[in-house]
Amino acid sequence: MTEQSASEMETVIRNKGIEHVNIEFSDINGISRSKQLTADYFLDNWEDGFPMNLLLLFQTPQSDVPENTGYGKEIDFGDGTVKPDPSTFSLIPWRDNAARVICDFEHNAEPVTAAPRTALKRVLADCSFDFDFFVGSELEFYLLDETQEGYQPATSSKHECMTLATEEVSTFYDTLVEWARNYNVSLNSLQHEHGAGQLEILFKYGSSLEQADTTFDFKQLVKQAARVCGQEATFMAKPYSNRAGSGYHLHVSAFDDTTNVFTDGKEKLSDLGRYFIGGLLEHAGALAALQTPTLNSFKRYKPGGFAPYTASWGWDNRMTALRIPHGTPRIENRIGSADANPYLVIASTLAAGIDGMRRQLEPSDPVVGDPTGCRPELPRSPELALDALKSDTALKEILGADLIRGYTATKKEELRQFRNHVSHWERDQYVETL
Repeated sequence: MTEQSASEMETVIRNKGIEHVNIEFSDINGISRSKQLTADYFLDNWEDGFPMNLLLLFQTPQSDVPENTGYGKEIDFGDGTVKPDPSTFSLIPWRDNAARVICDFEHNAEPVTAAPRTALKRVLADCSFDFDFFVGSELEFYLLDETQEGYQPATSSKHECMTLATEEVSTFYDTLVEWARNYNVSLNSLQHEHGAGQLEILFKYGSSLEQADTTFDFKQLVKQAARVCGQEATFMAKPYSNRAGSGYHLHVSAFDDTTNVFTDGKEKLSDLGRYFIGGLLEHAGALAALQTPTLNSFKRYKPGGFAPYTASWGWDNRMTALRIPHGTPRIENRIGSADANPYLVIASTLAAGIDGMRRQLEPSDPVVGDPTGCRPELPRSPELALDALKSDTALKEILGADLIRGYTATKKEELRQFRNHVSHWERDQYVETL
């Protein structure tokens, strides 16, 4: 079901044996958080919304509570209100009697601008250009089997697009396809990627908010389908040091009615297309903070490889951060890692590109071959990336200062937890030698 109206949502709940409704939202990390309500309670109250602790938006992936988010002790750890968006209503395919709806946060009857979905809405509403952005998400992930030695890749080796390797995961993929039909996700293809157990499943592109919701849903589908099959799926960017990292490549196009505004009609970039790239390059450091969200994510960046290492662009060049595929010009942003929040990946990409178009920022020359050494490096650590984000006044203005404050506070708490953790690697290195 797509684009449900409020009345259609209510009718389905009443007539399809729905007993439970999950009110769901994305936290700052892109993790799904929710409450499960009885269907009757939901129907009686959904238009007014439901109380939800605002600090849930900004907790770390392990639910540690950061300071200085603006939504903790600053508001006495109070509640906001989650307001369901009926257009996102869907039956939950792995349950017989449950549905879910994506919600937006309000506080004191005003939108919470720091909420990721609301931040994307803000970018789209404030865009001064009279055309529509469309995006397509490509995410890689690892499918893992649980063994006595821990999680191991579900396929035996790195078999890029090899049929036998793809067939090894057919049970998982069959389950995913069956569920996706009823979950607003139109799957197109499955391919085995470069790493053992690494897969990429493509789905239909769409308008910006629609695609963010779809990508958010896709991640939940993948993880649930894996668990039903006795496996684990992870969008962790670099689960193995000696295997390929998992990226989130975002394809962006813009249309004025049926006219592609990124092209001059001759398969070359228009002025607006160049300016959009110029904006992405101008803000590449801040984009790395939002689109490479964990300490682990930065281990994916590799000079001379297919994960970006520099702020660069090129024609059909997979070693650059921004790639312009052959054919109808569109802009592929390759900075993001698979663990990034889709709302923030799309919002920050559009925000940077829109700033480039407004300021008419000309990009550097396109790169042929390896850009390492001839273009500026992307930040090499989350600390450097967060510093770039904090000092990026233009991106902060477009995305909203509240979002940047909350995001930065969460990531600093994550880093604090890591810095205080003593790892097996440290003991192996130092217990006997020092």
